[in-house]
Amino acid sequence: MKQDALFCVGQKAFINKEGKVLILHDPVEGLDFLGGKVQEGETDLHEALKREVREETGLEIEIVEPFFTWYNEFPANHRNAGKKVFLVGFRCEYISGEVKLSDEHDEYRWIGKNDYKSTNDGTDYFKVLEKYFTTK
Repeated sequence: MKQDALFCVGQKAFINKEGKVLILHDPVEGLDFLGGKVQEGETDLHEALKREVREETGLEIEIVEPFFTWYNEFPANHRNAGKKVFLVGFRCEYISGEVKLSDEHDEYRWIGKNDYKSTNDGTDYFKVLEKYFTTK
């Protein structure tokens, strides 16, 4: 009998502001989105995602709905090296705030349906971004 796999649950926010979504740049992995792992003791997934967004940018959001799931294993040179994460992407709406990046990311950009393809780095993260813009 196989043992249950150990993994983290993570969430990513795809924040809509006037038809554009906020993307981030991770210095190690490249394309990234706001969010992170659900921490021990957190039982409300929406509050956990809102906390991550506030910590990483200072923005306030409204969570609308999940739209995609995927899996990620972090490379050896990443701050989360070796962790296996099952991720859920959520459609979100911008409420308020100005972007102030934490030290986890070094760049951000708001992109829309007409220019998101310029971020194609061949990763699963781009595939999720493409899914965001091609489904509703």
